[in-house]
Amino acid sequence: MRVKNPLRALARALLFKAPIQAQLIVTRRCNLSCGYCTEYDNFSPPIPFEVLKARIDALHRLKVINITLLGGEPLLHPRLADLVAYANHDAQVSVTTNGFLLTDKIIAALNEAGLSNMQVSIDALMPDTSRYIQKSMKSILPKLQRLRRLAKFDVHVNLVLCENSKGHFPETLAELRRLGFFVTVNPIHDDKGIIEIGGEEYVALWEHHYQNSNPCSFIEYDYGKRLLQGEQPEWQCRAGARSLYVDEFGNVQFCHAQRGRLDKPVLEYTRADVAAHYNTAKGCEKGCAILCVYRDSYLDNAPLGMVKATYRLLRRGGVSRANLEVPPPPARWPPWVIEPADLPPAARSPGAAAWWVARPPIDVVVTVVLRRHALLCLPAWI
Repeated sequence: MRVKNPLRALARALLFKAPIQAQLIVTRRCNLSCGYCTEYDNFSPPIPFEVLKARIDALHRLKVINITLLGGEPLLHPRLADLVAYANHDAQVSVTTNGFLLTDKIIAALNEAGLSNMQVSIDALMPDTSRYIQKSMKSILPKLQRLRRLAKFDVHVNLVLCENSKGHFPETLAELRRLGFFVTVNPIHDDKGIIEIGGEEYVALWEHHYQNSNPCSFIEYDYGKRLLQGEQPEWQCRAGARSLYVDEFGNVQFCHAQRGRLDKPVLEYTRADVAAHYNTAKGCEKGCAILCVYRDSYLDNAPLGMVKATYRLLRRGGVSRANLEVPPPPARWPPWVIEPADLPPAARSPGAAAWWVARPPIDVVVTVVLRRHALLCLPAWI
């Protein structure tokens, strides 16, 4: 995701401990009914524009760095582009969609509104006859090609790893990378956020993804692998502070899987609430597969771990060629980056390192290379 104002984002994240992301429901309605989804219905009307504006104002007051508009299916909201433009005044803006409703007109409107990033959810190469999985590569391919041609915002694809998708997982991954898309993978979880799969087969697929992935994806690699191996790593969840979820009623929740626990109106949510929940134990961390919340918490939980893991991945040459070649990397480093002479070749490469800084993928927004061989990486939504 491109960073509209990197210095402001850094200040908010590091100095003010502002929320890194807030997910804002704009409608519960969806045009699909995937078997694993707990986030949709087929009858609710879109939340009124003026109501959502007030909720966005509240998020701006909290200095939220990235606002993600989602549903349901956010493209069903008739004023989605207007919402993006309004939220864009003081935040990065992302949209999470299944992509089925994308048209040239919608993409142009989102370009004009200043959208930063779009996540398109795809779960398999071919449609599932049971309709448990409906977001297949075959169904969405024309929309992806349209995005590659027209979108001025960053686009990445998220795959759900589950029993129904594992059979064609490597082929789906390879095809998406051939098309030039950065890919993230989430293991399926239950309605409480607890991982539902595990075993050597899934670990092998997880490894396959990360062997060919951009090293900026390291944040959840070790954690996800341990979950799939049946472990329950301990970590401090920063939901309610670094990560917010605003439901259709305008209430802040810890995340979509923990509805009803916090239930405080976003219009009344203050910096004091953010501070109060920063160190609050949520009690649901063990086995949690809500990786977006894990990423947003990582900045505080293991800042030095970011440096170490990134450097380790650089040394083993973990930069994905597909991600570097489409589109081409910038010709020079941005002015805030100092390239050290003693970094390993993968990091010294103008293509690899400059790609990270100027057009980083979903898991890292800013990679600042310091004078020796340290890397400061901040999570995706900064």
